[in-house]
Amino acid sequence: MMDAISSVSPVPGTRNRFTVEITRDWCTQHSVLGGFSTAVMLSAGKRFIAQEVGAARYPDPVHAFVQFLHMVHPGLLVITCTLLRVSSKQCAVQVELAHHPQSSDGSDSLSTKVLGIFTYADIPRETGLTQKGMPVVATQLPDRGKECIAIDDPVVYATPVTAKMNWVAPRSPDGLWGHRLGGHHREVWLSFRDGSTFSDLLHLAYISDLPLQPPATHIPDFYAKYAISTLCLSIEFKKRPEPATKWVMIRSNSHQVLNGRYDVELQIFDEKGELLALSNHVAFTADLKPKSTARI
Repeated sequence: MMDAISSVSPVPGTRNRFTVEITRDWCTQHSVLGGFSTAVMLSAGKRFIAQEVGAARYPDPVHAFVQFLHMVHPGLLVITCTLLRVSSKQCAVQVELAHHPQSSDGSDSLSTKVLGIFTYADIPRETGLTQKGMPVVATQLPDRGKECIAIDDPVVYATPVTAKMNWVAPRSPDGLWGHRLGGHHREVWLSFRDGSTFSDLLHLAYISDLPLQPPATHIPDFYAKYAISTLCLSIEFKKRPEPATKWVMIRSNSHQVLNGRYDVELQIFDEKGELLALSNHVAFTADLKPKSTARI
């Protein structure tokens, strides 16, 4: 993943534009995974800041807000960065992702597909008010070896991004995944099948878009009937993951699924139970049209 993200390169003759080639390796049912688009944009924003104000001042993203305006399809993409604010502790950047005018989507101008507002800082140097709070779910993370089993359903291999991961979760007697806490609370352990570690905050941006989707875990064969698209997401990065982190736990909840629109609230933990990041999403479901069997 980091190899793909590090391929972001500056456009010659510009100070705020970058290009990146995204392949189908990072796609879902219908488009590039929003979490991967976010990670790529965060990487470009970091490179832009390093160029404008120095690499050491703001090495970490601490917050990201991302609005998905149109689907992002694989191909050559252009990223445009605008410096919004620089202070002694933080730097804010607007980042826009668009298909390259020469890409296969046929567009002749840089029409923004994804808009991000990102804040960067230096997490180890942050100081200030700190309070201990009670967790919303007051129970330990499920034991990966004793309370969980691998999700090995065909849906895991149905898209490139899900096939890249090992999925391990509690399973209920009715065969639904992640149903240990009740309601729409879901839990899933994730690791990379290729042995890569979660060594960077950009990994957390990527997996913030890979929870057990609440409506999907209530309906058998969900992905054969519905598609999911994200309207917007926000991520707050709490802590840099340890470089050797192999597994992370995503604990997610949806407060209400109504008329096809729903919220997702995420917590991402390391194996020690340390909170690494928080994320909130607004997502939509859409009925998949059955394939036509008519003969021409």
